[in-house]
Amino acid sequence: MSKQKNVLIANRGEIAVRIARAAKGLGINPISIFAPADSDSLHTKLTPRAVELSGKATDPVSAYLDLEQIVSIAKENECELVHPGYGFLSENAVFAKKCSEQGIEFIGPEHRVLELFGDKVQARQLAESLSIPTIPGSKDALDSVGAAKEVAQAIGYPIMLKASSGGGGRGMRAVTNEKEMEEAFERCASEAKSSFGDERLFLEKLIERPRHIEIQILADKHGDIIHLFERDCSIQERNQKVIEIAPAPNLDPTLLDQLYKDAKNIAKETGYTNAGTVEFLVTPETGEYFFIECNPRIQVEHTITEEITGVDLVETQFRISLGETLASMNLDKFNENKHPSSFAIQARVVSKGNGTLLSYREPSGPGVRVDSAAYPGLTPPPFFDPLLAKLICSSNSSGSFESAIQRTINSIDEFYIDGLPTNLSSLKALLSSEELAKADARTDLIENSGLTAKTKDESRSPAIDLFEKKSPSSASSIPKTLATLASNQPALDFDPTHQAIECPMAGAVIDLNTKINDQVKAGDTLMVISAMKMETAITAPCNGQIKAVLELTIGDTVTPGQIVAAILPEGGNLKDSIPEEQTWTPLLREVSTLQNIAHRRFSADTQDPGVLRQRSRNKLTCRERIDLLLDSDSFREVGSLAGFASYDEEGAISDFTPANHVGGWGTINQRTTIVCADDFTSRGGHSDGAIGQKSGYLDRLSMELKVPSVRLLDGSSGGGSVASMVPQQKKDGESDAEESSGAIKAGKPRVSGGGGSFLPGHLGSAMFTNQLSTVPVVNMLLGSVVGLGAAKAVLGHFSVMVKDISQLFVAGPPVVSHAMGYDISKEDLGDWRIHCTNGSVDNLAETEEEAVEMTKQFLSYLPSSVYDISPRQAVSTNDPADRREEELLTLIPRKRTTTFDVRKAIRLMADKNSFFEIGSLWGTDQVAGFVRFNGYPLGVIASDSRHENGGALTADGCDKLTRHLDLCDLFHIPVLNLVDNPGFAVGVEHETRGTIRKGGEWMVAFSQIKVPIFTVIMRRSFGVAGNNFATPVSRPVVRVTWPAADVGGIPPEGGIEAAYKRQLAEAEDPAALRAELEARIESARGPIGPLSRFQMEEMVDPRDTRRLICEWVDNAYKIAEQQAQQGARPLQFRP
Repeated sequence: MSKQKNVLIANRGEIAVRIARAAKGLGINPISIFAPADSDSLHTKLTPRAVELSGKATDPVSAYLDLEQIVSIAKENECELVHPGYGFLSENAVFAKKCSEQGIEFIGPEHRVLELFGDKVQARQLAESLSIPTIPGSKDALDSVGAAKEVAQAIGYPIMLKASSGGGGRGMRAVTNEKEMEEAFERCASEAKSSFGDERLFLEKLIERPRHIEIQILADKHGDIIHLFERDCSIQERNQKVIEIAPAPNLDPTLLDQLYKDAKNIAKETGYTNAGTVEFLVTPETGEYFFIECNPRIQVEHTITEEITGVDLVETQFRISLGETLASMNLDKFNENKHPSSFAIQARVVSKGNGTLLSYREPSGPGVRVDSAAYPGLTPPPFFDPLLAKLICSSNSSGSFESAIQRTINSIDEFYIDGLPTNLSSLKALLSSEELAKADARTDLIENSGLTAKTKDESRSPAIDLFEKKSPSSASSIPKTLATLASNQPALDFDPTHQAIECPMAGAVIDLNTKINDQVKAGDTLMVISAMKMETAITAPCNGQIKAVLELTIGDTVTPGQIVAAILPEGGNLKDSIPEEQTWTPLLREVSTLQNIAHRRFSADTQDPGVLRQRSRNKLTCRERIDLLLDSDSFREVGSLAGFASYDEEGAISDFTPANHVGGWGTINQRTTIVCADDFTSRGGHSDGAIGQKSGYLDRLSMELKVPSVRLLDGSSGGGSVASMVPQQKKDGESDAEESSGAIKAGKPRVSGGGGSFLPGHLGSAMFTNQLSTVPVVNMLLGSVVGLGAAKAVLGHFSVMVKDISQLFVAGPPVVSHAMGYDISKEDLGDWRIHCTNGSVDNLAETEEEAVEMTKQFLSYLPSSVYDISPRQAVSTNDPADRREEELLTLIPRKRTTTFDVRKAIRLMADKNSFFEIGSLWGTDQVAGFVRFNGYPLGVIASDSRHENGGALTADGCDKLTRHLDLCDLFHIPVLNLVDNPGFAVGVEHETRGTIRKGGEWMVAFSQIKVPIFTVIMRRSFGVAGNNFATPVSRPVVRVTWPAADVGGIPPEGGIEAAYKRQLAEAEDPAALRAELEARIESARGPIGPLSRFQMEEMVDPRDTRRLICEWVDNAYKIAEQQAQQGARPLQFRP
């Protein structure tokens, strides 16, 4: 009988428990190690032997990194194997090599492979040599901030700084511009050195909104390699994984096959053995993917791969290390082509503070697994990773992703933890998110949603209530812990007139620097505590003398709010005893200085050339426009310090030019609104005077706050400038061109980078699409709007331009002249005569003040977001719901060929002065806008019989109606549908314009709306268009008919020639025959026939229409409120 093998588990906590159980299952004897702080850790009780590590009590983490000691323990205990788990020494090539030199099998790849993948720069170079896409970045490690800036300028911001060694999110920072680089570089290098002993960094282009996909590989010592499919690790917080999914839902199979192939090629090229993970970033929209790293170890999230494949990865690690092949384990026949038929989800349960587990109960049942080292009474040491448990849940018998999500949510409802704050509620919020339900969670989900801010679940399950009710009410049986320390230790006795110094958080004391009667200065460190691997200094709040100190020794634990010392402030007054340099006053003064410089540019006596030019053209400045738009004193600026500064020789600010967007939030008629105004006075709004993140942030903020967004457009709105392609002068005077590099000087472009060709990233259309589907967006064109500004101008729900100062064009006259060979004024190229008549801009205002009033009026009809309903205005006592206008009885002439004023009809029926027309200068055959009935907003559409074609639908008219119906449906605004339409416009012109195509789009759009409709058949309903006007949806709607109703499949006036063409041609007296046919039709023409056949429901006196609509609208808004609870419609919004 062969001797039982021993394995040393070079780890702690949950993974050590997992390894111990796998070893025992294979008949291998596990031996654990522990730092003194871990003496009560569960992993030490699940192994026959546990060896205590020596080291500083104040730094137990270092004990698990002491590779010499750990190798020595393995030798002393005759261990043939060492399993490193994950973290600590799992990727340490020196540790693996020392094990090998001592004849100990390191469970993982060879040390040369660990050395390769431990250097992220080398790993990138390997991938590139195999033609595997990598993220554009530095080819080698960066030796200075300057080198980082040079590479970043070449590939373009934003970038990601990363530690060359290690991983786990440490030593990583996103850098969005050159100004942030120095601090980010210093922090990343410091973190990398302290975490991995290697301060080298490299950088990559920041891939925005990717999915993080990793491929699990297995390789034996004979060169055979398989993959075990993929995991989606996109849900992350500060680059730390929170929820993982296997397999990755909703990814292109062709893309996945390529990832499998590349992962196996990397393993084959390096001679990889054992388990590992090859990680990629994927952009689903484009199908692009990029290799980022290989983790040569077992992963925290290996559990979900085990659940979908049935392969015990930890056992397999042991068996490969002991010489077994994939074939001997029947894994060579693993079907890599048969994608898993079900899903598994892992949710990481972590502690959010210190304490003791008073009660702990894990969920259970089919498809539920929990890997943990927690138990009631455990006080997790504050020095280590806060992971308490891994909750792993699989699909039910349906195999669906949705069932896996729901099972995980249900399990969280049964997971009871008392005594420690956790992230269980945050996990539940993430699992319930719309993005996860759509299988489209991205790495920015938590950052953009704020879901992990949720700390308390307001809808706890009855099971949790039961566990809480029955759990112990006190911790009397638990040893002295962080949870009970405060009550067991005498409170500090001190003079209440002295300044108390509180401990800010729970932790262990690792350094003491003060005693009674010491003189200290503000900011001096009194003691240092350690918690969750982070050190926190407790400092003196002011100058003074220490008068009382809590009796503590190294290793003692302290609790939040515990008073640890008391100080007598210098001079007896706390405020006077704090030196100004120890407060934030100097920084606040500097902030105020920058803000004052920014505001002085717009003062009445300014000499700023850009502002003077703006005013000479009778244009308001951006800040004057904001003041005009928002309620008085309601503006709260965001990004007031964003801009470009110049400094004097002493480093003080000598000048400052704010970024050419001014934005924030305020109120319009007491309703919160986001506003972002272009500042044309600074570089015409071009990108060399902009900080692009600012306007994008405000757009995203409108979605987060669920409030409208108003853009005050003037210039290119942060769009491209050729200055971005001009290299910065290495020294002044190198070029004849004059340029700005700090604060911007008039007429001098800001040139600050390396220049050259560059491809801008995604321009934000995905974000604009989400915004248009969520909140009202208004674009006010207040100058020459060009380039990116022009694109923004049409990406809204309403737009208005000012007659004498506004133009809109893709590119301005200089570009047109160069490209097309002719000169043209900006007015002829794109003023209101073009864009208010082609539908690019909705309304025309005579002045900026009128444009502001139109914006306010438009927003008054809309809700703040798709999750609300439109506000009802107070009803005037002078405008009752049953008001009858006598003029309505005679408004439509009895002669069918006589026109009437449909706008007047609208005004007579609606609340007084409530009609707001949209797009009156384009698609003029149709009328669209908003009205109110009994205070409630309604969308209104109608045809204009006074139009040259009698209100027949043109291509532009169809577009106008489609857009307005989309708008009403998106924001749950019921529609008043006034029917007087003879059909689609006919003739060569309208065939050429594709009227029938546009008409089909309008018919589909009308049929898709879900909001309540009130239809009034005022007069004509003929042809496909007229009939669709009268009956746009298959469901029943409230519909009434006026006496003038004249309906049919085709207008009789032209239809007689079509139906009786031959007979009319052969008749002796064609005119007489035609007159006879017309008389016969006329005898039966009118509403009575369709009413008697119930083709029309009810005829009403036109004067009663207002009363009927007012009665209907109250119920219509009850329906709209139910729709608003469902949020945005699936069709989104088509601008």
